[in-house]
Parts: sequence; C-alpha cells; structure tokens
Amino acid sequence: MNAYATLLVSGEVRRLVGASMLARLPTAMLPLAIVLLVVETGRSIAAAGLIAGGFVLGRAIVSPAVGALIDRIGQPLVLIGGASAQAVMLVALVTAAEAHVHPLLVGAVAVAAGSASPPVQASLRALWPLITGEAQRDAAYSFDATSQELIWISGPLIVGATVVLTSAAIAVIAASVLGWAGVVLFATSSASRRAPHEAGRRFGRGALTVRGLQVLIATSACAGFAWGALSFGVSALAIHLGSRQSSGLLLAALSAGSITGGLLYASRAWKASVMDRYRALFVASSALAAPLLLVGSVLAALPAALIAGLPLAPLYGASYVLTGRVAPRDAITEAFTWTSSAFALGVGLGTSAGGVATQWVGSWSAFAVACVAPLGGCALTFLTRPGSLREADIPAGATGPLPPHVSG
Repeated sequence: MNAYATLLVSGEVRRLVGASMLARLPTAMLPLAIVLLVVETGRSIAAAGLIAGGFVLGRAIVSPAVGALIDRIGQPLVLIGGASAQAVMLVALVTAAEAHVHPLLVGAVAVAAGSASPPVQASLRALWPLITGEAQRDAAYSFDATSQELIWISGPLIVGATVVLTSAAIAVIAASVLGWAGVVLFATSSASRRAPHEAGRRFGRGALTVRGLQVLIATSACAGFAWGALSFGVSALAIHLGSRQSSGLLLAALSAGSITGGLLYASRAWKASVMDRYRALFVASSALAAPLLLVGSVLAALPAALIAGLPLAPLYGASYVLTGRVAPRDAITEAFTWTSSAFALGVGLGTSAGGVATQWVGSWSAFAVACVAPLGGCALTFLTRPGSLREADIPAGATGPLPPHVSG
C-alpha cells in the first residue's frame, strides 16, 4: 500500500491514472450496454451476444496494428482520432439498432466501433518507464492491474443505473462521451505528448520478433482462458443454485479479491525475481480456484470467489513488468496491445470452454477448466529458450529508463 501511495505523489501520475480509468470505462460498459440495447430494440439474446461479441472481437483483432501505429507517429493523434471515430460509430450503432435494420448490419457497425477503440491501457503501460524510476516500476504495473478492477466493478453499475433512469441507448452514448473525455485528458498530458516513437519505423518488424514476448503472449492467453472460465463458472453456479441475481455479486467478489490481492502484493518488497513470482502466481491461481469445485451454496461461493480472485491483479502486474522489460523500445505499445489482445482472446475461449463443459458435465467443470489453464501458462514459461524471459538477459533494445522523446 505504501508503494502505491509513493507512486501517486506525482501529479502527472495522478492525472494519467485518472484519465486512463475514465478512458477505459467503455471497455467495461459497452459489452453490457450493447447487449441491453439489442434486446431493448426487440432482437433475441443470441443476437445481442453475437453483436456484443463482435465489438470485443473487433477491438482485439485491430489493437496490435493500432499499437504499432502509435509507436510510429505517437500517442495523441492516434488516441484522440480513435476515440472520435468510435464515438461516431457508436452513434451509428444506436441509430441502426433503433431503426431495426438487419442484425448483420448492426453487428458490422459494432465490429467497426470495436476496431476504433483507442488502446489507452497499452499506452499507459508504455509510459510507466518514462514517468517512474526502476524502483517504482513493479509497483506501477501492479497498481495498474489492481486499479483496473475498479473499472470492471463501476462500468456495469453505471450501465445499470443509466438503463433504469433512461435507456440502453443512452448508456451506449454515455460510455462514448466518458471514454472520449478520458482519452482527450490522457492524450493531452505532457507524458503522452512526449511518449517515445520512431517516425521511420517499418511496420512488420516490431514486437513479435522478440521470442520472450511471444511466450508472454501465449501465457497471457492462458491467464485470460482461466479468467473466462472462472467468471463464467460463478455465473453458471448462481443459475444452477436458483439464484440468478447472485451472479453479479459473485463476479464482484472475484474483483474484490483481485483488488485485495493487488494491495497485499504491493505491501511488501519481494526478493524473488519477477519471473519466479509470475510462475508462482500461476500456480496460486490454480490452487486458489480449487475450493470453488466444492461449494454448494451462494453463501459458500462468496468467500471462495474472493479467495480465487486474490492472485489475479498480481499476476497481471507481473505480466506487465515482463512485457515492458522484453519489448523492443520502438515497439513497446504494440507489445502491450499484443498481450492485451491475447488475454481478451483467452477470455473468449475460456468462457466458451466453460459453457461447453457446464452444458455437458455440470457447473463445477468450469472451475476445473479454471484450475488447469494457469498450469499451462506456468509450463509455457519453462519450455522457452533459456534466458528468453530472465531479467538478466534482457536484450539491448529492450525498454529501460527512456529519454524524454524519441523520434526518427
């Protein structure tokens, strides 16, 4: 906790953190808001799921290319341009849905809106080496991972309150306005304006050429797979127990556990290397999800979900540190968008796997999936080329303390 307090002494850090949280609210608001919008305009829940999934898919597929563009021309133009384009696409989405056009067209607009998502999350992670010292780097990435849980708690609550007071269409527009305001506040900061970039950088010769990053992308997918299965599992458990309304409470317990774990993680100085901690946190994720296999009531599931959430923020934080250390200096934003996209893809696959397992075996089987997936992530770190993820073997082009500005 003291590490976080020290980090937030800087006014520049406070502005970036606050702006990024505001800018990232649409990530947590829009999937739910789009589902409610589609259902509200008379379409099926299946169509709503596919259209909302199209939004998420568009964001996951395009964001690495957008990250590469940021590494080439800088953050402000790309971020503000993306936020503005997304605002237009979201207005078009609401218009199309309320005009009762064909669901395929609504889905296409949703994919376009997702594709325009500005990668503020990756942009912030690319800035941490610029605005913090080496001693604060671990705390910065851990705080990033911990604070994002507040977004996932508050986003759906804002959508719910907006729908009760007005409509789902207004919730979509509200997400657009909040996100655009956050992006502008973030991109006009001095840190964002001086973010390193290479004007002469060639596309296609960036982050994916680094072996260590390839491994981190794969492990991020495993972490996302586990999270997808775990979050689906608690929802399925609530439904199975005849308490559908408790699913939100159980999901909130997971996020509360993640926040608690992040605070505990930052409260001590660790002697073990980040790589050793990353492996240990994968194992802890598997072990701490296991009690959910045995629960038979919502009352028992609440503390079990809280416990299962404890390693999540520390795991993400360790992943961010390792990504920042192995990413090429001229492709750092792209690197973070790759790991974020891999995590999002893993969430989608884990949710699907949890759904299939639940359908054929039972709700407990989603938790079995959530226990196995982290072990796969841990195993991948051992199967890499020796030294590819060790801090002592970071290549010369990897990120470290950055100069105020780098351009070609």
